[in-house]
Amino acid sequence: MRILAVDDDPSILELLICVLGAFGYEDVVTANSGHEAIRILSETDQPFDCLLLDVQMPEMNGITLCEEARKLPDYKFTPIIMVTAMVQKQYIDEAFEVGATDYVTKPFEFADLKQRLSDAYRLAAERRAAIEVMEADVYANNDSEVNPNFSLTDPLYFGDLTGCIGLAEFENYVVQLATMHSRTSKIVAVKVADVEEIFASSPSSEFREFLASAGSLLLSVTQEGRNFATYWGNGVFLLIHDKKKGMGAQQLTHRLSQIPAGELAGVHSPTNFSFHVGDDVSLLAHSKMEALFLIDKAVELADIPQGPIARFG
Repeated sequence: MRILAVDDDPSILELLICVLGAFGYEDVVTANSGHEAIRILSETDQPFDCLLLDVQMPEMNGITLCEEARKLPDYKFTPIIMVTAMVQKQYIDEAFEVGATDYVTKPFEFADLKQRLSDAYRLAAERRAAIEVMEADVYANNDSEVNPNFSLTDPLYFGDLTGCIGLAEFENYVVQLATMHSRTSKIVAVKVADVEEIFASSPSSEFREFLASAGSLLLSVTQEGRNFATYWGNGVFLLIHDKKKGMGAQQLTHRLSQIPAGELAGVHSPTNFSFHVGDDVSLLAHSKMEALFLIDKAVELADIPQGPIARFG
């Protein structure tokens, strides 16, 4: 794996070179500023497989660098891991908002960083493959049939929906909040009712379009106090809300029930389309395992609607 490490502290760069070398990553290039990193990314003939960015740097900080890197065609899906001493929620939010894959705080544990690098690289490879399959499916001659290679459980990536991030990034974000800022946020799952029947009767491209429209509707309704959302699979969307400013599960159910029935006009959706809203789950955990358990708990609660079900069609 070819890695670019960016930090304005030479001692940190030297440490990363040694640590990454011990992991078996010998092809490591360093930059001591955001501007130098952009120049390297733009001029290199061989794209990097992973970027490690410090947040607090002069002139161009790591948040801006991450945002600029994502604009480059070769780095749309490349893992970008923030390696920083900044633990404030503001920086965590901003990093994931501009496309960070993961967020590691200094001083970091070597074994933890090694695992995150491995996970990030696997994620990027899987996402590229999923996008290629999706694009090929759109142009397939037999698109009128359900694609046997596409599963209802697949956690689709809707990168074009503002505020909706990939499931892996979402999990990493939840881990950061639940273990470092546990009093600030809550998670709620929203499930498309009868999604199994919808999936079974829909061509795969049409089902993706339907889910994208459902996700867009949810995001528009939950803008107030919402941090991020993701699609988990099985018709379930996960939303993270600010405890003070965000709406609760009952408020969300009420808000969805007030949406005009014609809101999804023109979208390939079944009649009586509806959402089930689960109960709120506070993000409080002492470990990564506990944080990921909270996501599973929220998903299970989506099968127990909290009030009137929002219907469309």
